[in-house]
Amino acid sequence: MKIKLLLADDEPLVLVGLQSMIDWNAYNIELCSVAHNGEEALKRIAEQKPDIVLIDIKMPVKDGLEVVRECRKAGSELPLFILLTSFEEFQFAKEAIRLGAVDYLIKLELTSESLADAVKRCLKLLATIYTRRQGTSPAGTMDDLSILYERFFIRLYNGLFENRQQYELQRKELQVDFSFNAYTVCYCEILDSASLSSQNCKQRTQLYSGTVHMIRETINRYMACYITSLDLRHFNITFCLSQQELPDVQHLLQTILQEASDTVYSYFNVTLTCRIGRLVKDPYAISESYASARHVLSTAHIAFFDPQTESTPPSLDIPFYRKEIAQAFEQLDMDVLSQALSKIAAALKAQPSHYIEALDIASTLLYMSITLLPDGETLLNRIFTGEDSYRCLYRCQTVVQVVEWITILQSGLVCELTKRRQTYKAHTVQKVMQYIRANLNRKLSLPEVAAFFGFSPNYLSQLFAKETGQNFVEFITHEKIAAAKEMMANSDCKIYEIAEKLGFDSAFYFSKVFKKVEGCSPREYMRRSIDRI
Repeated sequence: MKIKLLLADDEPLVLVGLQSMIDWNAYNIELCSVAHNGEEALKRIAEQKPDIVLIDIKMPVKDGLEVVRECRKAGSELPLFILLTSFEEFQFAKEAIRLGAVDYLIKLELTSESLADAVKRCLKLLATIYTRRQGTSPAGTMDDLSILYERFFIRLYNGLFENRQQYELQRKELQVDFSFNAYTVCYCEILDSASLSSQNCKQRTQLYSGTVHMIRETINRYMACYITSLDLRHFNITFCLSQQELPDVQHLLQTILQEASDTVYSYFNVTLTCRIGRLVKDPYAISESYASARHVLSTAHIAFFDPQTESTPPSLDIPFYRKEIAQAFEQLDMDVLSQALSKIAAALKAQPSHYIEALDIASTLLYMSITLLPDGETLLNRIFTGEDSYRCLYRCQTVVQVVEWITILQSGLVCELTKRRQTYKAHTVQKVMQYIRANLNRKLSLPEVAAFFGFSPNYLSQLFAKETGQNFVEFITHEKIAAAKEMMANSDCKIYEIAEKLGFDSAFYFSKVFKKVEGCSPREYMRRSIDRI
């Protein structure tokens, strides 16, 4: 896949010259659009989603710096910007660096070599960003970006975020677009059938993947949505609704879901049930829509939550157990996990007539285990060794059988997670360290990083110190100074530029920290390095 480039300049000759100055194809870059003023540039960025923008600072309507500011306000680290100007101005250069521009080039001094160097820096940074988003970065504990999305949405559906700040941090990092007017969750189930029952696990997985992919392709032709896998029979569709779609939303969703259901039945002979929850305006409240979708009582294949006849949450729902279990998963706290599952089993056993609610709670435990635990599905397949593995839950016909399933889950998780506890903690700290290294250009705080990984600041601080032998702030400081020394050795960056790139408040503060760590000022360090050469 080619990297997309947008050129923005109010001088037509400059645009022509930039297109031919270097061989863009040699860098796997294609020109996706051009713009002649700042307003047009913002429009093209929204439409084309370029990876790199080469933009003039002085332009009509909006200047280049305004364009960069507006893009960064949206919380995205892309596109990357290379800024052009007709003259050298220190204040412009400083502002460009503060806003995160990759380079600042003067038109009169621009050569194919200097432009190529700037492009290479962009490509290197792009590789880091896309690697991080695809899961090898600290942002996640698995190897696929889709897993990070599923973890985010599972937390959102079940109200597992500690606060709105933690939710916003993860949403921005994953670039989840919640700029719509309303949202609703559709809880989907692939109904069992004779043909489905005869398939092995691999065949079911392929069928499930094909079904979800076709549902996504069908719905995306009509409206924005996010689809989240729960297990090999269930998935959620989070519909993102614009103001224009709201007046006739029920008829619109009925039509879209019917087409999607008919399509997968035609291709895969799969029958779906779709339960649509209440509308919410605040995406942080999507858990309310999910809870109502899970308890739609209608037997129709496509049914909507009716606030006149249905209520949520169910009587057996324990409001705090989800967060307890999520925290136990994150910290591998077997005592908390065992106690929480025992309480749930006891509460279910005390009300044997509430089969639907019991199955609902067990299903939630299943989804959380699969999604929140590293290699969650593999782990569950080791715990439940029968042919249906953990899917034997759906053969439970009574509350007693559901409780037995939860008991097996409890003992299995405690046993398996105890084995991997120490390894997992070391792995977690490695991911935190990778996250820090990938974000040295920002002013990172312990609460912010802890929130991103779903930990309390106190727990992360203790874990980090125990695993690394140094505290959180010391590690960040030494990593930033190491990065600064590398910039001094391998670039022509000035001291104030290095300070800006590494997220220091000022060059003075950067120099003070550098001297504390290295025993000399940055300028003295650079002089000594030159003398050695």
